[in-house]
Amino acid sequence: MKTSMKTLFLSISVLFLVGISQSVLAQKLTLAHVAIHPGQGMFWIAKDSGLLAKHGLSAEVVLIPGSPRTVQALIAGDLDYAVAGAPAYVRARTQGADVVILSSLSGYSSQRVLLKPDSTVQTFNDIRGKTIGVTQYGSAGDSFIRGALKKSGIKESEVTILQMGGTPGVSQALEAGRIEVGVLGESGALLVFRGKARFLKGASSKEFGFHALDAPLGTTERKIKADRGSVLRFVQAYVEAIHYFKTNRAGTIKILQKYMAGLSEEHVALWYDDYREGLVSLPYPDDNGLRAELDLINVPRSQPLAPYVNKSFLDEIKKSGFVERLNK
Repeated sequence: MKTSMKTLFLSISVLFLVGISQSVLAQKLTLAHVAIHPGQGMFWIAKDSGLLAKHGLSAEVVLIPGSPRTVQALIAGDLDYAVAGAPAYVRARTQGADVVILSSLSGYSSQRVLLKPDSTVQTFNDIRGKTIGVTQYGSAGDSFIRGALKKSGIKESEVTILQMGGTPGVSQALEAGRIEVGVLGESGALLVFRGKARFLKGASSKEFGFHALDAPLGTTERKIKADRGSVLRFVQAYVEAIHYFKTNRAGTIKILQKYMAGLSEEHVALWYDDYREGLVSLPYPDDNGLRAELDLINVPRSQPLAPYVNKSFLDEIKKSGFVERLNK
């Protein structure tokens, strides 16, 4: 009888532990990004390469055009993590929201000015009198163009800045010729590769010398407090997705092509090669980029950077030797 009870107890214990394991493996996340391009494709890489599953996670990845509405959904608790424009994060934080940036893929924004192919605009100063399409007011592109106008001595009243609802809206308007000038991130490269638009020389974030945070990954303080271990596992999966991106060209292009509306392998490969060069293994949010983002919305220089970012997860990953093990 004692042996039977002991066996029963062990069986129940095993089933209990298996149940816990399965619940961890089945932990479902909702991830959102605001545009379709390689820089915002790490969620796809993490999911389709099996890296999320490796770290005990699964996810639904959704596209929500426009950074402000994406960050609003994150604040509302509809999302677990999001990749969106930094201005939407920092504005929300200054207004009391508990959003926080965990990583950023570059210290420069990917935003650039694009023109329809037959545009007569040759220099940035030529955009006076033009209508400029941006995804949303308050987005990374909107903040970039307003900063570029200020630096160039062009008054905002000398142009018309028009929000198009998201990246697809700007792309379609440029392609159809409804606007002559548009602002896009990495998504704009595809229009150029296809001959549907051209870059305006000297009118990128890097060429203007604007530091920024590119493709920042964010979550909420609530989520971190509720389950720090889960957040750490997710950031590990995200870092490993960057490693996969950098080291597995064929696999990455195959995954990207799946989500890029039937684009040819050639175009996706061009896009991939254009973006891969600037990727770093540990995507720390750049202090100069964050300060520049705060300057754009007139946050006093005395305001510390700490409330806007949480680098502790990347610090923990760095200390553990995780990246070195990946490289081996």
